[in-house]
Amino acid sequence: MSKGKSPLSVKFGKRLGGLRKERDWTFVYLSEHSGIAVSFLHSLEHGKQEPTLTTLDVLAKSFDMSMSELLKGI
Repeated sequence: MSKGKSPLSVKFGKRLGGLRKERDWTFVYLSEHSGIAVSFLHSLEHGKQEPTLTTLDVLAKSFDMSMSELLKGI
């Protein structure tokens, strides 16, 4: 597998960034709310990292939604 950004990671990053911005949350706020490091959140939003199922679950709960809602449109 190449080290480039996967289309799926890029789509998820856009979704994550959109949800965060809709709520006017900073990376720091989301990090404090979720327990996920700011640097990892930044990498997720920019499609440089792929989330694990555990990360998806934590993020969904942070946004007060289900995992399927979090992944809607991806």
